[in-house]
Amino acid sequence: MIKSFNANAKLNLILDVIKKREDGYHDISSVMQSICLHDVITVSAEASEKKEIKVSCSNAGDFSSVKWDESNLVYKAAALMLTESEKMGKSPVKVSIEVEKNIPAGAGMGGGSADAATVLKALNEMLSLGLSEEKLCQMGAKLGADVPFCIIGGTALCEGIGERITPLPFPGPVPCVILKPEVSLGTREMYEITDEFIDSSEHPSTDYMETALLSGRTRDFFSACSNFMEEAAVRMCPEINVLKRLLKEAGAEVSMMTGSGSAVFGLFSSEEKAKKAFEELNPPKAKKFISQFSVD
Repeated sequence: MIKSFNANAKLNLILDVIKKREDGYHDISSVMQSICLHDVITVSAEASEKKEIKVSCSNAGDFSSVKWDESNLVYKAAALMLTESEKMGKSPVKVSIEVEKNIPAGAGMGGGSADAATVLKALNEMLSLGLSEEKLCQMGAKLGADVPFCIIGGTALCEGIGERITPLPFPGPVPCVILKPEVSLGTREMYEITDEFIDSSEHPSTDYMETALLSGRTRDFFSACSNFMEEAAVRMCPEINVLKRLLKEAGAEVSMMTGSGSAVFGLFSSEEKAKKAFEELNPPKAKKFISQFSVD
């Protein structure tokens, strides 16, 4: 059996880092949003004498920083599902997974998490495991803080380390333009820098964002967008501020960084304005993408 699935990227519309926990993780409060930009995950599963997992990337040359071995989240997600299948007494399975990457790596857009989440859902379906969404999210949390959200998708408030998810109203297919500088940022390093000012800098209000989404007030939703980690990221990648300014000058209502960076995005009031900005923007040493909010 062979099937293909889309793994949607995410944007952090607001991100607050509350505190560092004793286990080394950080408590956050963030509203995450799925967008249409996606990787394509093609999964093959067939009966075998012993379980086997093979992971590859059809355009690996464009993503040289990504390893496609047992350390990859896609491999780890498949291993979790095959272990779960064994616990149920099912026969061994040979799984081959090919990833077509479109989501930039090291961008704060959850590409690896989206791929892992999609593999969990795909193998749950293809192997007829019947695991609930709640169970998949529990398994996903072992792989990464963004994986549970990527399983559920849409628009949601994510708390704790990201595993506590409260769905929110979809604000509509808001068009966005994304700029990814050459520099990629490591999540762990960005959190370490953020710790330096976590108690001294002003924090964004996720309550205000949640209220704006619940009330459907688009203008309030735009004004609530903020990312507490930008200060840390700009230290390592000053180009972030340059790209934010370019997006604002191109007509974006909102211009900010997503996740721990380094990608920045602009939200536009119409598809026409977003297309015009995408066509005219020619940022130095940065890749550009156009997409829109998605409920997937």
